Amino acid sequence: MRRRRLPAAVAACGLVTVLVPVAALAGCSPGAGGSSHPTFEYLQTDGSQSYFVLEADGAKAEAAKLGATVKVANENNSPATTISDIQTAISQEDNGLIVVAPDASLGPRMVNLAKTAQVPIMASDNGFAGSDGKQVPFVGINATAFGTSTGTILMNYDKQLGWSAGSTYMLLYTNPELPTCNQRTNAEKARVLASGFPKSHIVTVPTTDNTTQAAFGNTGPVRTAHPQAKDWLLAGCNDDVAFGGAKALVSSGVPAANVDAVGLGGDLACQVWGKGAPDVGFRGTNYIYPNGIGADAVREMYDNVVNHKPFPANTYVSPVQMSQSNFRSVDKACS
Repeated sequence: MRRRRLPAAVAACGLVTVLVPVAALAGCSPGAGGSSHPTFEYLQTDGSQSYFVLEADGAKAEAAKLGATVKVANENNSPATTISDIQTAISQEDNGLIVVAPDASLGPRMVNLAKTAQVPIMASDNGFAGSDGKQVPFVGINATAFGTSTGTILMNYDKQLGWSAGSTYMLLYTNPELPTCNQRTNAEKARVLASGFPKSHIVTVPTTDNTTQAAFGNTGPVRTAHPQAKDWLLAGCNDDVAFGGAKALVSSGVPAANVDAVGLGGDLACQVWGKGAPDVGFRGTNYIYPNGIGADAVREMYDNVVNHKPFPANTYVSPVQMSQSNFRSVDKACS
């Protein structure tokens, strides 16, 4: 099994231990005096989305503080590209892999590649496991908690709006290939059903990449198939699908006042509300601080590689309910 190449300064310290007394090795422990400068690869499903741009910013900023390097790769939602980029990172002897998996079924292969090369691997945003079923260390959100919160916000608005149950339908945008999305949307659905909303009025709309474009394109046929619907609830895995679906409904003639869309993430909501985009009934979201997730992932990888600390099993950020009335106070970078 091939050993990972250590940074030059660390390798030098390892060599001189044979030649000189221990007292001469002050400052040669990992992480001391700038003796270790690891390089990590951060592979993201869709690096063009604003969420992942912010996450990468947080990762790079934390790496700069620690004296590490982070290389960010955009996988364009491609399993093949993800595997190829992992192989490239291993061939370049990077010291750690942080992966936002486009498909959880890739877990066993990714973990095996990392294990064979003796490179630590952790999951960001989308959890995954090895062939033994053991989850890799994870940094992100508690998906069920966020989904429950989104469902709560959605139904609070529904109650305020006072729509007739008979003419109200819900569009639930799902991505079956990502466990985190399943957990979010399952929790959203459970919360909506717990409020007494009829199960027969919940329409599942599959999306394969969680983008605004996919939700926009997949919404039209659903609306056409339900001419009896007057009012619409929308939720899904992120801001993008909720906003994309709401935009599609309004574009097809549904008044924004008849749309109750609630996202998850806050990154797109910040842009939409900050720029004063036309109202499409996108009413609220659960804010995630993606910079913090990126920073936490890098810090934990650094602590493992340089300071030999075990990874925490899970590191979660908490949901913060955000709307047009408070988004600037929640995220002061919104403009």
